[in-house]
Amino acid sequence: MLHKPATSLSHAGGSLPIKGQARMRPWPTTRWIINGRFLTQKTTGVQRVARELTKAIDDIIGTRTIPATFQLMCEHNADLSSLQLRNIAVEPVGHTTGYVWEQVTLPRAAGNANLLCLGNTAPLWPLARNRSVSVMIHDLSYRLYPEAYSLPYRAAHAVMLPLILKRARHIIAVSETEKASISALEDDLHNRITVAQNGGCIDRGGHAMANIKARFGNGYVLYVGSLSLRKNISGLKQVAVRLARERGQSFLFVGSNSRFFAETDLNIPEDVAHLVKFVGHIEDLDQISEIYQNARCLVFPSFYEASPLPPLEAMSCGCPVVGSDIPSMRERCGEAIGYCNPHDLNDIYRMVSAVLDDPDLTAKLVAKGYEQSQRFSWQRQAEHILAALLAD
Repeated sequence: MLHKPATSLSHAGGSLPIKGQARMRPWPTTRWIINGRFLTQKTTGVQRVARELTKAIDDIIGTRTIPATFQLMCEHNADLSSLQLRNIAVEPVGHTTGYVWEQVTLPRAAGNANLLCLGNTAPLWPLARNRSVSVMIHDLSYRLYPEAYSLPYRAAHAVMLPLILKRARHIIAVSETEKASISALEDDLHNRITVAQNGGCIDRGGHAMANIKARFGNGYVLYVGSLSLRKNISGLKQVAVRLARERGQSFLFVGSNSRFFAETDLNIPEDVAHLVKFVGHIEDLDQISEIYQNARCLVFPSFYEASPLPPLEAMSCGCPVVGSDIPSMRERCGEAIGYCNPHDLNDIYRMVSAVLDDPDLTAKLVAKGYEQSQRFSWQRQAEHILAALLAD
């Protein structure tokens, strides 16, 4: 990730100095517990953000004077190997898992400490008792596209969201677009919502490009993300089939569905099945980086997004992007991608074809995309969040 770390962190009392610098006045130390439920969940965008933010907070604690202590509480079976935390204490608690762990075990173990929940959900009991709970709401897609989610998922969030909106000490939104949507649901929310855009850049791997080409071919059009209806997967599958039939263009879908999503028909006609491939979920960022670098372009025609990761990942790897012309994508990507109407499959096809056929357009999108991707980082997002949490 190519960005210059900030040297101070905005705070109500000034800035948080680098360790070793003198402070003008002492700040009271507060105790924060990070809800580690994301560590036992399948890593999609929400869990990736939670992991990256936890690591970024850990890095900040190591170099700044922070008027707080942070501890990560997680389930007993959590996989901690990828976090490698040095400054945040980790404590597996209890023997329960899933919702029971989050709703019962975690609040009992956290006691009166401030609770930071980075994955859309939070324990209801501390909220109901007006304890200090701060929640990151990644999006409201289950409300806007209910057909894309299972009934149990919608029911759980329908109970949880109103209490979060009424009682959470801080709400973290990932875009101004999403802040406006959240603010419309409850009075007097505006001052409790902090906007902190996701990071998203990934380092260019380049260590196993030959292996990627051997597995997936060369010069494919690419989609990365969940195979959800609100991601426009059904429409994109039709575009992929048309690209294969009319242009002989290969297409790679990287991602999987979830038990929380409604089922999607992913069957590909036999005559183009050798060109249109679903390769499943890939978590390894080195592999993902190489997949982006070997693609002709990323296509991301979602109906709804808040602060999507794949466009930024692709741009940071030199892969041109075609994406939905919706407000959150404009906010996130600026003029660095080729926009299309997600409701018009012909327009998606037209924009993809333009990128494939025009080397000058491709070069322009690659240059602008890389520049745009450097505006965002996980450390910058973590600094915005910490500034809000510690301002009280």
